[in-house]
Amino acid sequence: MQSVYINEEKQVYPIIFEMNYGQLRSINCYLYKHGSKLTLIDAGVDIPEYRLFFEAQLAAYGFQIGDIDQILLTHHHEDHIGLVNYIIEQNPIPVYAHPLALPRLDFTEEYQIQKKTFFSQLYRQYGCEEIAQKRLLKMQQTMENSEHLKIKTTITALHHDDMLDDLQVIAVPGHSPDSIMFYDQQTKWLFVGDLVMYKGTTNAIIDHNEEGQLLPTVMQYRNSLELCLKYDVSTVFSGHQQVFSNLHEIIQKNLSRIEYKLNRVTKKVIEGNETILQLASAIYGERMNKEMTLILSEIIGYTMYAEMMGEVKRVQKEMGWHFYR
Repeated sequence: MQSVYINEEKQVYPIIFEMNYGQLRSINCYLYKHGSKLTLIDAGVDIPEYRLFFEAQLAAYGFQIGDIDQILLTHHHEDHIGLVNYIIEQNPIPVYAHPLALPRLDFTEEYQIQKKTFFSQLYRQYGCEEIAQKRLLKMQQTMENSEHLKIKTTITALHHDDMLDDLQVIAVPGHSPDSIMFYDQQTKWLFVGDLVMYKGTTNAIIDHNEEGQLLPTVMQYRNSLELCLKYDVSTVFSGHQQVFSNLHEIIQKNLSRIEYKLNRVTKKVIEGNETILQLASAIYGERMNKEMTLILSEIIGYTMYAEMMGEVKRVQKEMGWHFYR
């Protein structure tokens, strides 16, 4: 059982499920108790082992599912929403998320079609449609299974600077368009979701806006990290890895990592790697076979960022975008 964080009438009970999850190492959610009100921030992943672990952790802290009063979601990814349906089937409580999470969590037909159309066109434009067929097939399977996957309750939208009890809602897009974090000014606790972790950097995953246009995710990610520096934070509760306190130091490392990746892409372009696939292969080599989706996302995102920063330019050719210094 993890240590409980206590500040007068408030407590945080970490639920940290260690597993082989890449560099992330664990899947975390948190019980935030203020007086008699118990809030669950994120809801883990929907696998049998996690369900057993989650309920065992609740019991070890002296709680059960019926004690949870509300669920707050930092973003829509499957390792943060997994047990929402399981919990609300037993305890029909309010669920809150960013407005952009709502169509993603409801798996609306309109959103699913827009998403598949966006990625089909994107991969074609960048000359990597053939290698991305597995990703597109998975999207089709998700559409066919959407009724099972959707969150089966009405989700209340949370906007930037909203207050929910003592928690301030802060929009931090980059890792996903709907990413938010929660800040308790009195305790200086910050629940960051996947914006920042103790070790390594999170992925600025490519995505689209409500009009179906590619978002500048790396620039968003950098701006969100810089926004964090404005807050006085004592303890950071991240969606993965360990709880930590040195937020400013970690953010500076993340910002440096962004610049490193920018320079790496620019260098490979200068060396004559003109296409997304050439850049991905030059940087990641055989890892492309195992991590194709995330690597393509990173390279597309960083070429867009490099263009915005004036480091490269792109030219449309018959087989897709080509990049030059």
